[in-house]
Amino acid sequence: MKEKQQNWTSVILLLIGATLLALNLPSSKWAFPILAMSRIWLSFLMYRRRDWPLFIMNFFYVIVDIIGIIRWF
Repeated sequence: MKEKQQNWTSVILLLIGATLLALNLPSSKWAFPILAMSRIWLSFLMYRRRDWPLFIMNFFYVIVDIIGIIRWF
């Protein structure tokens, strides 16, 4: 049960971050740290499960989020 809650936390953060980014508001820059937190957490979960394709994908998205953070802040 706890693992499902962890998944939902990450999903909610992803939805908030994606919505902020899509709205293209002045506060949209906060989408990148929110997305990064979610993807770091998902990467941790995928690493624990040994799900290497999803781990690599999420890890790459973390790098994309870091680039977004650097460019926006």
